[in-house]
Amino acid sequence: MYQDLVALLSILIDKFIPVKILKPSTKLHSSSIRKLQKKKLDIWRTEGNSVNYRALALLLRTRLSLEEKRITENLLCEGSSQHAFYKFVNSRWKSDEKIGILRDSAAEEDVTDDITKALLFSNTFSSVYTTDDGCAPSFSARTSQCLSSVNVSPHIVEFHLSRLPLKTNTTPEGIPSIFLKRTCTSIALPLSIIYESSLQYGIIPSFWKSAIVKPLHKKGPRCDPSNYRPISLTSSVCKVLEKIVRSEVTKYLNVNRLIIDRQYGFRAHRGTVSQLLSFQSALIGNCMKKRVTHNVYVDFKKAFDTVSLKKLEIKLQAYGIGGSLLCWLKSFLSGRNQVVCVNGTFSACSSVLSGVPQGSVLGPLLFLLYINDIGDNFKSNYLLYADDLKIFSHLSSDVQDDLDVLSNWCHTWQLDVAPNKCEHISFRFSKRLVPSSKPTFTISRTVVPYTDKIRDLGVHFQSNLSFDNHIESTVLNCHKRINIIFNVLRIHPPLD
Repeated sequence: MYQDLVALLSILIDKFIPVKILKPSTKLHSSSIRKLQKKKLDIWRTEGNSVNYRALALLLRTRLSLEEKRITENLLCEGSSQHAFYKFVNSRWKSDEKIGILRDSAAEEDVTDDITKALLFSNTFSSVYTTDDGCAPSFSARTSQCLSSVNVSPHIVEFHLSRLPLKTNTTPEGIPSIFLKRTCTSIALPLSIIYESSLQYGIIPSFWKSAIVKPLHKKGPRCDPSNYRPISLTSSVCKVLEKIVRSEVTKYLNVNRLIIDRQYGFRAHRGTVSQLLSFQSALIGNCMKKRVTHNVYVDFKKAFDTVSLKKLEIKLQAYGIGGSLLCWLKSFLSGRNQVVCVNGTFSACSSVLSGVPQGSVLGPLLFLLYINDIGDNFKSNYLLYADDLKIFSHLSSDVQDDLDVLSNWCHTWQLDVAPNKCEHISFRFSKRLVPSSKPTFTISRTVVPYTDKIRDLGVHFQSNLSFDNHIESTVLNCHKRINIIFNVLRIHPPLD
């Protein structure tokens, strides 16, 4: 059914929607400049007017320069929105977003052509997948309530279609979101029928299980493919259904208070600021009592990509998700495939064996449910921002006990921790830290490195609770951004 609709829409797009490069609009120019442009064109078409043409061209360039200066001054001085200002700056900033030379560590050679780069990324992303160990851990029910189905109406479908971005994005079935948005009233009914059928029978069209993966650099050397995160570009049609399902599941979880309050990632009315305030409050409380706060930041290895699908099903059932909805989610996560796109070149198709797709709508919510019970047996305080975990207490023995509990949990649920990438910092009230106040922590018999400063959700913390490093870093970033703005706007910065 869906394949027939895609075929029909593809024919309509090819037949009635022209594909062309639009010239920049001149609507921003004043009427006087448009008159000069027309006059210049008329003189160009007339022989023997080269002198007048050059004079008029010079006048037009001067007027355009003044017009550009006026627009810039309006953006800078007249309270234009921040979004409009940075949109203007980014439109002028010529940056090369192409992926450069990569290093193939296995072959010990550099990779320069895009086809080999795409293959290297595909192999790198596939190497982290988890094969389920066949064990079914015991996980007791978290609620007596149940969510077994989701209802879809044409009105809801039209609402979500109308909120799609106006983008000609690449999707597996070749239907851009701008087309869905502009035709939302006409296609809402047939799509709602397809959505209802998919949810009722747990059948996912093959297009919805395919993804175009674009590597996104995280940190570290850009030549190392392991320093990139796979971002999946999935079907826009499927994303609409995902949003409907996510809305109902989120409402169910919130009503029954099934997501822990210590989780701040991917949740409405929560974010980095609220978590940092909660963390800072705990630090101040210990400092007022002249206690040292031992804090361990835990780093998971490719957490989103290594979720065991069979174990995720166990947890979904424990949270009351069952019936046709559970069947649909199982079908949505299994049998997926992807191709990697590098600079417009695609790799061969590969199977996705584990994990929740990054870039999908449901992926983050499913991961929150998977990691939701991680601190059930912790003695210490802890906070989560998606997969970023920090465990802290004034008792070092409690922190170590919790790290042992964490190791057992990770072994049971097949999520790996990178102990060498974890960090330990001790926040203190006094200016000097005595040796007994700086204990050693281990995860799976590996010592967690100690540091005197750490970056947590964008804020630089120091062990003495000074924010000097954060201030210096903020000032440095401001200087960098100001220089970018000056270069883009072609303004000379003041010598001071």
